[in-house]
Amino acid sequence: MSLQKTREFMLNEKMISLTDKGEIKNLEGELLGTFRGNLIKIGNTYRIRDLNDVPILTIHEKIISLRSTYTFYRGGEQEDDKFIGKLKQKIVAFPAKYWFEDPNENKVFTMKGNVMTLKFRIFKDGQEVAEIRKKLWKSLLKNTFGIKMSPDLDDDSAMLILGIVIMLHHEKEENRKRH
Repeated sequence: MSLQKTREFMLNEKMISLTDKGEIKNLEGELLGTFRGNLIKIGNTYRIRDLNDVPILTIHEKIISLRSTYTFYRGGEQEDDKFIGKLKQKIVAFPAKYWFEDPNENKVFTMKGNVMTLKFRIFKDGQEVAEIRKKLWKSLLKNTFGIKMSPDLDDDSAMLILGIVIMLHHEKEENRKRH
């Protein structure tokens, strides 16, 4: 997906269908890409795709685990040479704490705030690189939430953050269904 050097995104929040799905748009409402997950409950697989339906990022959810773990891959396949890293949840923490680590288990991104209300910030090397909020802009549509990233982020990091936010939204929806 050409992020078109944009670092401000809107994601559809409604994901009630046979497959979790949604759209990624810029602030002008132009479609930049889509995301979709398979509802095979032994571990969902999510993909962010460009407008030509080509997978850019694949995320696999590990279900049988003490904590939520999502494995990220470049492109459409879950192959070792395409492995980027993992989004993990701290086992005992309230509110829930998450981080993203690279293949060598170095923390790259940490999240601070309330993931369950989709109001949190993402940090890299102690610096805030993204803010996620339901109402980030006044014109925000009802079923969307905003992601505002640092303009200094490279495209790969911006794509990773999009994937992280989509998975944290999924986590929020799963928790809502359980309670």
